[in-house]
Amino acid sequence: MHFTDRKKIDQKTGRAINRRLILNLIRRNGPMSRSDLALRTGLSPAAVGFVVTDLLDDGYLIAGAPSQVGSGRRPVPLALNVDGHLAVGLKAAPGRVDCILADFGINTLESRSVALTDRTPAGFVATTAEAIRSLLATHGGGRPVIGVGLSIPGRVVPDTGHCIRSHRFGWADVPIGPMLSREVGLPVYVEDDTMAYGLAHHMFGLGQACENFAALAVGDGIGYAVIMDGKIRQGALGNAGKVGHVMHDAGGPMCECGRTGCLQAWYSFAALESRWRETRATKLLDALEKGAPEARAMVAEAGREIGRHLGEWVTVSDPERIVLGGEAVALGRVFIDAMEAALAVGYFRETAPPIVADESSYYWTAGAAAVAVQHVFDFEAAPSGSDEELEHQPLSTIAP
Repeated sequence: MHFTDRKKIDQKTGRAINRRLILNLIRRNGPMSRSDLALRTGLSPAAVGFVVTDLLDDGYLIAGAPSQVGSGRRPVPLALNVDGHLAVGLKAAPGRVDCILADFGINTLESRSVALTDRTPAGFVATTAEAIRSLLATHGGGRPVIGVGLSIPGRVVPDTGHCIRSHRFGWADVPIGPMLSREVGLPVYVEDDTMAYGLAHHMFGLGQACENFAALAVGDGIGYAVIMDGKIRQGALGNAGKVGHVMHDAGGPMCECGRTGCLQAWYSFAALESRWRETRATKLLDALEKGAPEARAMVAEAGREIGRHLGEWVTVSDPERIVLGGEAVALGRVFIDAMEAALAVGYFRETAPPIVADESSYYWTAGAAAVAVQHVFDFEAAPSGSDEELEHQPLSTIAP
């Protein structure tokens, strides 16, 4: 490669990095002026000006009214243009797909659930493609679409959009992202559902202020999403965070993975409810609400045992806080208090990070949309293109 060619590529790469640096600062801190951005990034005012002009032209930023404070030239606040671009999010679950059309700030514009009667990859693509077209036709308004985020329970390879294994769907090595992308003509980004949930909280939710945090999901399974230095950590083979398959007791119940004794086979919300209903006519939540001692004991045991393992995971990942999500949040303080007590014992430092319960379901579907939106904010994950494309085209028009 000729030196001038290499220099040109380095300049374009540098500008792409600076774009994302500025976007992330404004996402975390709210509106900022050009001078604030130069001070925070260490970039020259000219470099900030070039990047800001690009982002304004591409519709990712919007300029507000000049500040009325002080005399002289008044700074102009720059904010994310949340109305400028759209993203589609698909949260896949056996039997249904929860769909969301979101703006650039992953605020919901429209949401719906569609029945999934055919779990085969082809059936899944047909069902979700129809839902995507309907959402965009009804509420898109002609705005550019960043892409489609798809969150799946299972092992995935985000770089290729492949689902390596999903026990709940019965899939193995399925190129679900490319299949759906060909059908709808949009970039499709695939992620594990717990990772997507954690990403949404990191970008716009309870973990927005944290560069290092974790999301613990306890529902049909048990998952643990880790954000370190602002990045999701998927691991070498997409297995990071699959803590539900940590061996708890080898003599225990059968797990969906085919082994016996996995932690989620013992203490996922689905496992607790199933075990409770084996000998009782009432639901676990109903019994817990009435203060049934047996229900409280079962729930406290689950919180304690998950918390014991959580102490090990937190010691390794060192998050500032832990967001707890999934159906088990409904188990309330009996569950959470037992988990926090066990975490405090198992964590090696004096004070364990706080557990913050997310009682809404919003960030599960928003997480799928966040998987697509992330690719505007994350240089490493952004689609590649020619030098001219990187400099002049908004990411919503670049192929994955």
